[in-house]
Amino acid sequence: MWNPFKRKKKMKFDFDFQTFKNLFNHLQNEENPVVVLVGGQEGESEMTWYEFPGSYEDSDDDKKVLKERGFKNFYELLNVLHEKAGISPVDINRDLEVNEQYNLMIFNYYVPPTAEEKSFFKSIKCSFYLFFVCENEAEEVNAFRIFYSKGLDYRISDLLDAQFLVDINNPDLKDEFYIAELEKLVAALATKTEVEINSEILKKHPKALLSSEVSKKDFLEALDYLNFWKLADVEEKAQKFYEQWTKDWSELFEEDTYYDDAYFPLRFEFFNDDNTWHSDWKFDPEDLEGIVAHILNEEDWTFQYPEETYSDDLFPYVQKALSERGFELMQMNTLGDSYQFFITKKENVLPLLHISNKLKLGVEQLM
Repeated sequence: MWNPFKRKKKMKFDFDFQTFKNLFNHLQNEENPVVVLVGGQEGESEMTWYEFPGSYEDSDDDKKVLKERGFKNFYELLNVLHEKAGISPVDINRDLEVNEQYNLMIFNYYVPPTAEEKSFFKSIKCSFYLFFVCENEAEEVNAFRIFYSKGLDYRISDLLDAQFLVDINNPDLKDEFYIAELEKLVAALATKTEVEINSEILKKHPKALLSSEVSKKDFLEALDYLNFWKLADVEEKAQKFYEQWTKDWSELFEEDTYYDDAYFPLRFEFFNDDNTWHSDWKFDPEDLEGIVAHILNEEDWTFQYPEETYSDDLFPYVQKALSERGFELMQMNTLGDSYQFFITKKENVLPLLHISNKLKLGVEQLM
């Protein structure tokens, strides 16, 4: 029975058709993809326009997935997605005949793994796949259906296995964090492109977009955050790194020694020896106590841990001890079986991760 006094359920998020349609129009008419730096997200985040199935048809990996899953063509796969989302099936024979293409909007961002995921991933890709649809016998699109996935699958299987979000504005509790990050990404994209979106999203995330412009100030802040003990020549170092940032990085090395790993080649020079320690990936508690004691300059520093605990299993215990003093142990990715440890203030962790993304330093949290 209808209850006139029943309150309307308050939405947790503020997505709507027009927000997505305006962003999609920008992809179609102005720029595809659009890439941004977003506060709290790792590396670059993006929105992309795909044509389905055209954007997948030239990929051997995607055609292999199609065969392995028992589909004769991409339209059969599309109908599985349509069934999940309550969309009418496409006419496969007609679509094959005319090579019909359907618009697919994709949002991708990366976040740190959960405690359960950290054994397998350094970061987690979150993807949202959006199809526009016609509701209530409309002749033009007037609604959307959206799917969501987590992992590091870049094939069409990621879309096929994605979870259909029945109501993105009122999701299950387990999905709220990731949808909140999507809302933040949408705010950043709108800020960069100047596309009009739901104003409530911008009110919640007015500073979601991080500047991609690099200045000497970024290097000053990075040097400050990375070094527990302050450097005497920080101005000179910042100026040096800023000048070298603008050069062709391969010119900083002999040709046969330069390896382009997409990180700033001089990043390990940001550290003073007193502020960091390079360690093999295997270490015992006494090793880690010595590393932290070295950086803190406290010879007798210790922490509590269970017996028979070694290497990265020690991280939660050392972090707990450091956290009580307002510090956190972090590392700069060595691209190998080792760690480049350093300690910073907890209040500096998030801004340091932001600067690391911009300057390509490879700074990571240790879970």
